Amino acid sequence: MSFVTETTTEPRSPAQVVRPVLPVAAADLADGMAFGALAASVGMGVLAPVAMSLLVFSGSAQYGAVAVIAQHGSVWAAVGAAAALNARYLLMGTTIAPALTGSAWSRAGTALLITDGSWAIAQRGEGRYDLRTLRVAGLLCLCGWTIGTGLGAVLGDAIGDPGRLGLDAAYPVFFLGLLRQHLKNVRAWGLAVLGVVTAAALVFWAPPGIPVLVAGAAGAVAGAILGVRR
Repeated sequence: MSFVTETTTEPRSPAQVVRPVLPVAAADLADGMAFGALAASVGMGVLAPVAMSLLVFSGSAQYGAVAVIAQHGSVWAAVGAAAALNARYLLMGTTIAPALTGSAWSRAGTALLITDGSWAIAQRGEGRYDLRTLRVAGLLCLCGWTIGTGLGAVLGDAIGDPGRLGLDAAYPVFFLGLLRQHLKNVRAWGLAVLGVVTAAALVFWAPPGIPVLVAGAAGAVAGAILGVRR
């Protein structure tokens, strides 16, 4: 069976679209609070982190930039770190690009709403994506991430170490739940194990973001080969 990306055609009520998206937005709210507290702790204040979350809307890029700022790095170092951490979107974009329809502005707008969470929750298996869910998830995640950043920046001293409250674990737990829904056959389990082993082998010595990128590429290549053979 070939791997073809397409949108789903089943009609779904607004409640059916929003309900599964709420945990994603909640995870972004928690993660945003952690980022806001971290940004405030390195002297960025309140408005700068909020504006950054609204305009950049990328947790990995923003965390990377704040880490560079904390070390008094240059603007180019911050941009380079953000680009490396966001390289995974090249892979994610290639999987969903065939499903994007409409004008160039419409496709660009939808592409801007692609996040780890919205991309994952919009999957319907066998290369199919629900673009309506992706857009709703992207918008709610943007709201959750930006509001969370503001709360974290304002309440930074009260929040303290985000890891102490478990805020840094919100996204990993959420993605494990999403992954479990897709482990329906031996092929899916094999690709998941390949991704875990690849990331684990790189995480202790490769720069942040690279293990995820390489693991995703390994899974995509293996999945494509298995799909062609089938």
